[in-house]
Amino acid sequence: MARRCRHSFPRWWVLLAVWLVPMALGAVQTLPLPEGVLLFSGERDGQWDLYLWNPEPAPEGTVTAITRTKEPEGNPVWWARHRMVLCSQQWADGRWALMGFSLDGTEVWHQATPRANLGWPQPSPWDNRVLAVREDPATGETQPGMCEFPRLGFKPFPPAGAPGGQMAWVSPEEILVTRQSGEGFDLCHRAMVGGEERVLVHGGRNWLPAAAPAGGAPLLFTRRVGQTGSVFRLLPRPDAPWEYEDCTLARTYDWQPAVTPDGEGVVFLSLREGRFRVVYRRLDGTGEREIPLPGFTAVYHPSWIRP
Repeated sequence: MARRCRHSFPRWWVLLAVWLVPMALGAVQTLPLPEGVLLFSGERDGQWDLYLWNPEPAPEGTVTAITRTKEPEGNPVWWARHRMVLCSQQWADGRWALMGFSLDGTEVWHQATPRANLGWPQPSPWDNRVLAVREDPATGETQPGMCEFPRLGFKPFPPAGAPGGQMAWVSPEEILVTRQSGEGFDLCHRAMVGGEERVLVHGGRNWLPAAAPAGGAPLLFTRRVGQTGSVFRLLPRPDAPWEYEDCTLARTYDWQPAVTPDGEGVVFLSLREGRFRVVYRRLDGTGEREIPLPGFTAVYHPSWIRP
């Protein structure tokens, strides 16, 4: 009798799990996506180009190529003000330059500097300024600065004592910028007038800041400590450092966050089952959904846009 009782509990537990697990998986997969499409840089057949993914028809959706160039493109971002995609493109001489494309792949603008690379464009939602990073290929040193569309020319920010990198717009007069430090990378706040900087997050590898497409909150960044990385949300304070909280709960590694146009979600890359997947997650923690992109060897820099 005791033996029958011991076996009856696992049997009921298995039946309950068989019933509940599909329900849970179904809830994750049916999480509604925001209005719009996914913009990303993808490798297919050995070539990097820019693509759009439309969730219709469900569940696979439709992939459309924006560019079909011999030169690889990366770091795409949608500039709603001018209705174009800004990105980095590697030219035949090895340099990386900033490029602007319409959604049909027509080149609208380009910006290059002699004997240096330009990348990581972040256009202003309010005017014609474009934040970018210049790299010296000989030394690897990076310097943040700014371009102004449609003019040609890159103006580096006055040196702040350390190489700098990726940026995001907080307001027309303030940005987030990463700075190399003795313990990795610091996330800093910079005033556009005067150039004062203060450290917000120190220690570890704090990089890839992201803001809402219209500028400002929610403000996100990737924080890596050891072999684990996750996407964190910044909680501004009147003094430094700011507080922050984990909003993607990485099991291994989450990075390259982009805030959705409605400000309620984040699109990011997540290392799952041995490869990076594109994931949409609501910032209130109510669910997430993987976006299927079959046929690509690799996908980078995903963001959700409203063309």
